[in-house]
Amino acid sequence: MFDRVDYPYSETFVREAIQNSLDARLDMTKPVVIRFSFHEDRLGKRGAFLRQAMEHRQRANLPVPTGWASERIKWIVVEDSNTKGLLGDLKDRKGDFWGYWLNFGLSNKTGTGRGGRGIGRVTFLIASQMHTVIGLTRRFDDKALAACGMSVLKADQYGSDFKSTHAYLAESEENSIYRLHDGADFHASLVDAFRLSPYPQDANLTGLSLVIPFPHDELDEDGILAAAIDHFAPAILNGTLVVEVGVDRLDKDTIKQVAPCVSQHIKSKPVKGGTSRYLAMIDAGLAGSKSAIQLPDAKAKLADHRELPDAERYREKLANGETIAFELTFPMTKSGQTTEVGLTIVAAPTPYGKMPLDRLFREGMSLPDVRSRRPADIDLVMLIDQEPLAQYLNFCEGKAHLDLLESKEVRTKLADAGFDGIHVKRLVKSLPDDLREFLTEESAEPDTSVWEGYFSVPDPSSPKKKVPKPNEKDPNPDPPTVVDPPPANASAVTVDALEDGFRLNSNVDYTKFPALADVTVAYADGSGKPTWSEYDFRFEDLEILSENCTPSFTDNRLRIQDWVSSSMIEVRGFDTRRELDIRIRTESNASAD
Repeated sequence: MFDRVDYPYSETFVREAIQNSLDARLDMTKPVVIRFSFHEDRLGKRGAFLRQAMEHRQRANLPVPTGWASERIKWIVVEDSNTKGLLGDLKDRKGDFWGYWLNFGLSNKTGTGRGGRGIGRVTFLIASQMHTVIGLTRRFDDKALAACGMSVLKADQYGSDFKSTHAYLAESEENSIYRLHDGADFHASLVDAFRLSPYPQDANLTGLSLVIPFPHDELDEDGILAAAIDHFAPAILNGTLVVEVGVDRLDKDTIKQVAPCVSQHIKSKPVKGGTSRYLAMIDAGLAGSKSAIQLPDAKAKLADHRELPDAERYREKLANGETIAFELTFPMTKSGQTTEVGLTIVAAPTPYGKMPLDRLFREGMSLPDVRSRRPADIDLVMLIDQEPLAQYLNFCEGKAHLDLLESKEVRTKLADAGFDGIHVKRLVKSLPDDLREFLTEESAEPDTSVWEGYFSVPDPSSPKKKVPKPNEKDPNPDPPTVVDPPPANASAVTVDALEDGFRLNSNVDYTKFPALADVTVAYADGSGKPTWSEYDFRFEDLEILSENCTPSFTDNRLRIQDWVSSSMIEVRGFDTRRELDIRIRTESNASAD
């Protein structure tokens, strides 16, 4: 999930680094500064921190990074300031500090902020050819320096000891955690070897420095600047974030000068081809708007408000080539309290020959998979910063924070946090399509008179042709013999449609149990054979409940074994705006093997 064709690790690496720093912001009146610096040198004193991990890699027949044999090393340092550092009791296995290094898949974040899944930091390990990261932090709460590191190896027998898959930069094991190297000399040697910020205590500076040894070649300065612009432009433009890469500084005053220089490295084709438009629309959204469309609740349909005077004014401005900005508001309930929340909408006509912009930002970070499948010719940017809406959507995001999902896990998180239902997610997820429909003029009724000069129209006054009389050979024919049709073969499965999915039940008229069922699901597209893409849905992201059967899935195919008279399976979480095409093939008397 953190190294996909559409979102390679070179991009998710930047997203994770900046997201973590923004979530740890200390002084809300000052920006978070995050620096990416690239280094190359002799292995030298850096070898003391890496050599033992490399020996274990070689023993496990894991790849040796380029440069190790020639005693050369490249590394990236990622450092932030105006952040809290890695907090938490250094003796507590479940605390924030050890949670960062040891507890993958667990997080102490409450949903406020941008992260919360506890696995995004794996991108730092992926970025290193030796799957290693080293960290040094000055902590805000106790002002202490703490250093640790991690390397992913292979589980193996080492002498009389069996070692797990992870090794840590530490002095020794100590119960469920590790005793850290906490001497001043060790910290000073780490700072000197990898050219880190020392975070001097007398300067009251706190933050986190990460070292990525032997980074992959795909990580470069222009790519990092491009990813920051693509995914965090609102946070940069509103003064929340400053990104420094080498000698370049990306802030609210320089972003519009830097962006054209690195735009060819942006992965999103619409943003790559319209970077200036992209930044201008975000600027318009950050400027705010006094105009608003108010929905009565999250279940309301935006199309029902097309006749509002403001809506007609928006459409007129778009038709005249203008950019529009307005607020879309609705009530939201958390823990029994209802508040009015909203998001900022910015729309503009897409220039001829350009790809439409389509981006949702939550607290300055993009969710690029929340987009329209039919963007037409309207650029659209949506900005969400209000609580509790931002927190709610965080719970709905996938592990890589790219999209809004609907699953049993998501529903549980929302309920535990006191939120009322999934309807807000559905509203926001559907906005890229619904807003474009809302902002597009309705087509006029066709004028049939335009064809009068091309086609002959029958004259109703012309004489009618005579219709031949029916054959009257037998005025009293015998009634036809009625033959009952052969009974239809009963299917083992019946289908019930649900609001966001379907339910399969056993057919009471079927007698040849057990059966095997193959179910192919796709979104209907008007063709006889609709196609499926993993971007439509994946069964592993849906909520599947089953009774007395054994389901498994591959792509969009659900295979059900041991289907008996009491079997049932329910699948929820599909896009409620699209029609499902469900095709079922059953095999009678099918054994479980």
